[in-house]
Amino acid sequence: MLDGFEDKSAQAVCTFAYCEGPGHEPVLFQGRTDGKLVASRGPTVFGGKGWDSCFEYQGTTYAEMEKSEKNKISHRGKALDKLKEWLASKVDG
Repeated sequence: MLDGFEDKSAQAVCTFAYCEGPGHEPVLFQGRTDGKLVASRGPTVFGGKGWDSCFEYQGTTYAEMEKSEKNKISHRGKALDKLKEWLASKVDG
């Protein structure tokens, strides 16, 4: 679908939200990873329909990465780290 487009840049984005309950505003924590869209490479085991095999980060698709390496740079991991830091600051503060 992107053959006609020169720019194939992409950004993987994940947002977690925390809310104390009714009447409270949710707090959002967002993680982003810059990459580009490429022809599918690597296993498609993420539900068989995932986009890991066509999202490339610094020359390697998410599907081609070891899980531990992907977790270090993934948009989900970045969002979760922000949430964990915020929760820890509430306990410590």
